[in-house]
Amino acid sequence: MTSSTEHIGRRFGAWAGAAALTMVLGGGVANAATTDGVTAPAATRVDWASVVEPMLNCPKPKPKPAWYVVRARVAAVGDLTRDRRRETVVVSSCPSPTSSNPLVAFVYDGVSKPHLLGQLGKNRYFKSMKVSIRGGLVHLRGKVISDRSPRCCPDLVVSQTYRWDGTKFRRTAEKATRIS
Repeated sequence: MTSSTEHIGRRFGAWAGAAALTMVLGGGVANAATTDGVTAPAATRVDWASVVEPMLNCPKPKPKPAWYVVRARVAAVGDLTRDRRRETVVVSSCPSPTSSNPLVAFVYDGVSKPHLLGQLGKNRYFKSMKVSIRGGLVHLRGKVISDRSPRCCPDLVVSQTYRWDGTKFRRTAEKATRIS
C-alpha cells in the first residue's frame, strides 16, 4: 500500500514531466492544422516519434534510461510541393535528462508510409517553434539561443520561411530580433 505522500509525489512528478515536455516541444502534441484550418486525422495516426527518431541522430545512452523518450508533434499539414497532396511538418528534438536540445521541423510527404523531404530550422537553436503553412510556404517562428547566449536563455526571436524548389526546401527569408 502506498502512502498519500508517495501518491502525491508520483502525480506531481508526472505533471512536472508533462509540463517540461510541453516546454521542450513548444506547446505539446496537438492535432495538425492545415492551410484551410481543417484537422488532418490521417497525419495524427502515424507514430511520428518512431519516424523522426532515426533522422534526429540522437546519442543513445546505454542502458536506455527512462527519460530517453523521443516525442514528436504534428505542427502543420498542407500542400507544399504543389502536387495537390498534403505534406506533414513534424517538430521534434533529442531527449535529454537535464536540458532541452534544439527543435527541428521535419517535412514528410504521405502519411501511410512517410518519406522525408527536408529538415528545417537546423541552422538555429530553436527552443520553441511555431509552424504555419501559407501559400505553399513553410513559416517557422520561435525563440532561439544565439552563439552569445547561455543554453538556458533564448535571446532572439527568429522567423524563417522555406519554399519547395522541386528537389528540396530552400530558405527564402530569415528575420532575427533580439529579445530585450
